[in-house]
Amino acid sequence: MEIRFYSNNVNGLNSPQKRKKIFNAIRKGRYDISALQETHISQKYISHLTQKSIGQEYLSSAPEKKRGVVIYANPRLNTQLAFKDDDGRIVGIILQLDKRKILICNIYVPNGPKKTFVKKLSELIRNQEYDDLIIMGDFNGIMDKKWDKTEIATKSKNKSSGQLPLNFMKLYKDLDLEDIWRMKHKEEKDYTYFSNRHQIWTRIDLIWASNTLTTNINYIKILPRTYTDHCPMEMILNQGKKIWKWRLNDNLLKEEGDIKKNKEILKEFFDFNETPEITIQTIWDTSKAVMRGYFIQQNSIRKKKRDLDIKKNLGEISKMENELKKSPNNKNIQQSLQALHRQRENLESEELAKKLKFIKQHHYENANKPGKWLASKIRKKRQKQFISSVRVENKEYSSDQEIMDQFYKFYKILYTKDQIEKEEIAKFLNNQKLAKITDKHREFLNKEISKEELDKAIKKLDPSKAPGPDGFTAGYYKTFEQELSPMLLKIMNQAMQNELIPNSWKEATITLIHKEKSDPQDIKNYRPISLLNTDYKLFTNILAERLKTFLTDWIKEDQAGFLPRRQIRDNVRIILNAIEYYERNNQKECAFLALDAEKAFDNINWDFFIMLVKELDMGHQYITGIKSIYTNQEAKICINGQETKKFNIAKGTRQGCPLSPLLFILSLEMLLNNIREDKELIGIKIRKEEYKIRAFADDMICIIENPLENIQNWLKKN
Repeated sequence: MEIRFYSNNVNGLNSPQKRKKIFNAIRKGRYDISALQETHISQKYISHLTQKSIGQEYLSSAPEKKRGVVIYANPRLNTQLAFKDDDGRIVGIILQLDKRKILICNIYVPNGPKKTFVKKLSELIRNQEYDDLIIMGDFNGIMDKKWDKTEIATKSKNKSSGQLPLNFMKLYKDLDLEDIWRMKHKEEKDYTYFSNRHQIWTRIDLIWASNTLTTNINYIKILPRTYTDHCPMEMILNQGKKIWKWRLNDNLLKEEGDIKKNKEILKEFFDFNETPEITIQTIWDTSKAVMRGYFIQQNSIRKKKRDLDIKKNLGEISKMENELKKSPNNKNIQQSLQALHRQRENLESEELAKKLKFIKQHHYENANKPGKWLASKIRKKRQKQFISSVRVENKEYSSDQEIMDQFYKFYKILYTKDQIEKEEIAKFLNNQKLAKITDKHREFLNKEISKEELDKAIKKLDPSKAPGPDGFTAGYYKTFEQELSPMLLKIMNQAMQNELIPNSWKEATITLIHKEKSDPQDIKNYRPISLLNTDYKLFTNILAERLKTFLTDWIKEDQAGFLPRRQIRDNVRIILNAIEYYERNNQKECAFLALDAEKAFDNINWDFFIMLVKELDMGHQYITGIKSIYTNQEAKICINGQETKKFNIAKGTRQGCPLSPLLFILSLEMLLNNIREDKELIGIKIRKEEYKIRAFADDMICIIENPLENIQNWLKKN
């Protein structure tokens, strides 16, 4: 849906002819939200502003013929008054778009000191519960002297003359707002008001919006002056098609009656469908589809009942308050009213708990206004995660679809299989002096997955972790462990025997985490985290726990990550010891060369680690288990609440998979082993111990003695 915005300082609407011209312009432009400033209509004559043909009016007027602001909203939109002042300078409305609340403010800022105005505006906004914010109107000040103002003909000693004050700019920053016209016209100069007195043009009519709206705004323009001394502004907001992702409401797993009913459904489903004609992988995925349908139905019934209970409760509160007004000292009425308010809080607590889970906080302060506090927290999280634009090959992309297309292209190429011949990999591995796995370790890796292992993996599941594409949380597997475990064990053991896995184990949703202190417009500066289905993670967790027992003995101590009793501080201590040693022995020199492989986890070659585990002779079943989950994988990327098309994954270890870091350090050990064995790469010796390299995940430090002589050898190898 497209929403058209219009904003103009009309410099008075008391003339019927002028009103007619302005209203006709709004009608002709088919604007959905129109914000007018300086109406000059006093409170006595506000009926002049009623104009049903352009929308429902929301206004603030002064007692005299000064100031005055009004917002017209198309009746097809769901809007309501949020606030207004008594001085004709501020009016705000809430626009409800599906589940998204947009607070729209129309302001006429004083020409002189603005401190009191900004404080008032800030208070009004912060007392509202909303998702996104738009502030539009006559700001009577500019943001940037260089770009928003023509040269001043007369000399002025005040360098900040005409600029918005610091407290206004602080509000702009604190609310994560963007100057939309400037964002869309970075290298342009244009203005909205001409001062005859000073003979200068300025851009003082602005539209600020939350950064989370910017990708849905693809058009904003300064229009020519017509019936007033200010240029109007128009903007188009496209309502983004946000995807609805189902996630199990864990509140459905709390009541004994619900649990018992769902256990019966599961048992009946498996008993009826487990036949030789249907594969257990198909049965498993179908069971999730069936249970999802039941949970959606149960949640809908539960929500309708809760809404009715809240409505009934509010009616009883209203009735009780009327009685209290008649008998203000009646203790019984006061106690009954308190009980009703407690009942309302309990009814609303479920929705509160869901929001708290989203921001990963399990308690809240500001208990008097939890709704506004939570809305603010959720809004801040969304704004932090939001990607408003990206730059690729010096071209900027700022719409949701453009941004998704660029990330899709990047990751589709990144995860395309490398053209490395298997013969080359085999030749490389044959030249390595690899210690083979012991019979004891091999037997442990290849044994049948037991119920005890699965129970342990389920117990370890973190309830706060986001589920994968299927929406089933850790709570589902913890609650229905007895019903799910028998089928899940069969699936896991079949995966280790013949590579067969459910189709739902082949999918992932990739979320992007921006790396701090890096350019957010660079696609490479985002860390891809794969949201994987919980049952998949149970399987890979069991594989990972088995592999740890072997890797702890096999991987040398200069790798300090992801293994029991190995921590980054061990490597840090060795680096510090080396620095202290060379400070005391200053006749020698030492250098530290830091290596950070770009997208290291995403570039691991699948053929390489499959051939490596074969070379180590890990055993048929364990290797088959790994191959089952590193074949025919696919993913979507979730960006700004929308998903890209699916693409194939043919390399890399997925960050989010319990097995991923272990396969990475297993592969990395080959590089480290080559460095250790290379006689041309000279490290340092302290008390007969040689130190060449230290590694933690994809961060490596090379330790080089006599760097002037030796560093070239290191650089050539790298």
